[in-house]
Amino acid sequence: MSVALKGNLADFGVAEIFQLIGHQRKTGFLEVNGAKGSVRVAFEGGGLVWAIPVGEEEFAGLADFLTRCGLVSAGQIRQKLQESADSARPLPDLLEAEGIAEADEIAAISELMTRETLFSLMAQVGGSFEFIAGSDDPASPPERTLVAEQVLMDGMRMQDEWQTFAGGLPGEGDVLEVLSPVDEYCARLEDGARGGTDRVRLIAHFVDGESTFREVIDRSRLGTFVAGRILTDLRRAGVVEVVDPMFRARRKGRKWGSGRALAAAKYALAALLPLLLLAGVSAQIFSQSLAAQRASQRSIVEHPLEEARAQFGRQHLHNLLEARRYGTGLWPHELNFLLRSGWGEAGGLTPETASAYYYMRRGDGMVLLAPRR
Repeated sequence: MSVALKGNLADFGVAEIFQLIGHQRKTGFLEVNGAKGSVRVAFEGGGLVWAIPVGEEEFAGLADFLTRCGLVSAGQIRQKLQESADSARPLPDLLEAEGIAEADEIAAISELMTRETLFSLMAQVGGSFEFIAGSDDPASPPERTLVAEQVLMDGMRMQDEWQTFAGGLPGEGDVLEVLSPVDEYCARLEDGARGGTDRVRLIAHFVDGESTFREVIDRSRLGTFVAGRILTDLRRAGVVEVVDPMFRARRKGRKWGSGRALAAAKYALAALLPLLLLAGVSAQIFSQSLAAQRASQRSIVEHPLEEARAQFGRQHLHNLLEARRYGTGLWPHELNFLLRSGWGEAGGLTPETASAYYYMRRGDGMVLLAPRR
């Protein structure tokens, strides 16, 4: 005859329940109900066999983990769950029979599900429980049975350590990206990152700037505790960081709309090309017209001879100033120096004490040079 044990976790904690079941070597199911849902733990002879989250369908918990870890697609798992319900065949048998998943892969995911369920259960502080003894659950191989007391000790240790780094964890929906090479980080570790550099590289492999914190944990298959601790260390070392939500939204929008934007650009270019050609021709015509207008607006010299004489006079005065500069080394303070001997019209450009100006050919012209002194 089955014996039931019920109670409230506020009066009788998970640790005490595990100790009682282990000491009395009970066989049966422990179901715990809380605010985040229900979990079921199977015991055999006081040893823990497995732990799963309880869903509306049988194997719903396993199906969820298989999908989250990337072993089976969401479409496949829905189809196989329905086939399992219709045929009364276990979900693992259907997956193995059709080659969707290997037996050892399903066993590894089942073990991960048990560890994750127990880790969450150890942190539960409220809710109710019920233990049904004398279950007809088939016996499990000895290697798959865990000692309840050891499970309890490991769970309590992880919960205590979890509190030391939980404050550095990102939100489960936060997206992470790698900021610096993980190999350089691993090379600096003397203790193997408290879990081995292989685990660190595995975690960094799934940090791709698109996957959330929860997705990185699930795909690594290391569990929340181990993966969370490694990610916290990587974040504190500046190797990974949370992607800014606004930047992620802009990047996602650009990536999603790149194909549509390229097509729109092609159509826009095809429509604008004739207009651009027309605008170019119009601009050229307008430029030529403007140049002609400016040319027509130039003043016409009425007395070219007088203008030429005035220009020659200005150039002559300039030459006299240059000659004074080269002859004395100084610029004149006033123009009355032209009236003095040697600098007027009679004396020409060069004073009698100096040599004459001379010229040299350069390129296609000539250059007038100052007299030698």
